[in-house]
Amino acid sequence: MLSRRSCLVLPLAALSCSNPADRQEILPMNLGPWKRVAVETIPPEEYQQELRRLGVKRARRGVYQGPIRLTASLYRFGAPAVAFELVQKWRPQRGKLVFQQGDYFVILESEQDDHTSMNSFASVLEGSLGK
Repeated sequence: MLSRRSCLVLPLAALSCSNPADRQEILPMNLGPWKRVAVETIPPEEYQQELRRLGVKRARRGVYQGPIRLTASLYRFGAPAVAFELVQKWRPQRGKLVFQQGDYFVILESEQDDHTSMNSFASVLEGSLGK
């Protein structure tokens, strides 16, 4: 039978074995004039079939308010080549912009079709992912 002390130590031991990079938030609170208003883990059942097939390691979604309101969905893969392949296969869609930074494939979405603001946000986010 487990003692009370064991019940407290086991979860801490399991947490210490996980990768610290997986616990660190990849979507900053502030990006230039944008402020994050919501953040969540994207559940695997919401992954597009192609993303699921290529093996998403981690996925986060954040909503930002600034010059325009937009949603940033980040999908992390095991290699930059996988994220790059997704950018190459992407078909342009109104109100969406994609890019790759390292292991990340990023989809930006906004109801306002403001390419200048979306590109500006992409540049700032891309810089934060490169750190």
